[in-house]
Amino acid sequence: MKRRKVALALGGGGARGCAHIGVLKVLERANIPIDMIVGSSIGAVIGAIYAKHKNAKSVEQRFKEFLKSEEYLKSGLDLFKRKEPVENFFGQVATHIRQRIVVNLAQSKLSLVGGQRLRRAMEFLIPEGRIEETRLPFYPVASDILGGHQVVFKEGDMREIVGASASIPGFLPPYEVNGHLLVDGSVVCPIPVEPARELGADIVIAVDVGQDLNQNPDLDNVISIIFQTNHMTARHYNLHLLKQATVVIRPNVGLVHWSEFKLLNYMIEEGERVTEEALSKVRKAVGRQKSLWEKILPSF
Repeated sequence: MKRRKVALALGGGGARGCAHIGVLKVLERANIPIDMIVGSSIGAVIGAIYAKHKNAKSVEQRFKEFLKSEEYLKSGLDLFKRKEPVENFFGQVATHIRQRIVVNLAQSKLSLVGGQRLRRAMEFLIPEGRIEETRLPFYPVASDILGGHQVVFKEGDMREIVGASASIPGFLPPYEVNGHLLVDGSVVCPIPVEPARELGADIVIAVDVGQDLNQNPDLDNVISIIFQTNHMTARHYNLHLLKQATVVIRPNVGLVHWSEFKLLNYMIEEGERVTEEALSKVRKAVGRQKSLWEKILPSF
């Protein structure tokens, strides 16, 4: 009987997506067959590296090199994390003025920061080459900002297309690729389960690294209310998409800010932990039992 086709759907979430590396390490150690990777945003970045080398440790090493690189230092990623609200009057005034400046700048710019800095950082991570030439079939997903639909790529320049898939709206300008004006794949496809099904996958292992909904938000200004309601919509949509997955792996990284790449080790370990816990479900789904050798030496 022909083996069913297995897809790994890697979702978006910025730095939280580093947990995907831990997931890949465990699936690789367990010899779980993966026939394709479909990725949105950071899921596309990690998927691209893995699809090219088919080695989870090479993905981990690339991210460690990134954190030591000039590209990371110059990217300004550390500056994006929102600070806790200030308590004193002058601090509140400064925060209000800063927010007004950002709003005014946003009316005349395509992105709030210089796109080239983040693009260089992404290019450091994204391997050169073409999508259709990877060792493992790989399909990055981006969002068409004009048509409002997802675009799933089966061929093309790796850096250009994966860069588009990870182009965070507001922080990076849109990419123009093959007549499409593209932004982050997570906008319309935060967890690419549907594209994986459409590409012929019988079994979809979905990895959700979306942001947790803040249960105790500080709703004392318009921006906070907009953020909270957007998170509600995104979380609801994520849960809807995950219903179509065969197995869902959700690392406990939902409280990590999207820019905190320095928590790389924690996120990889968390990805490994939850995937180890889910291995029995994964094995059952793909119809693979432990070998005698794995039963004798489960940690190797």
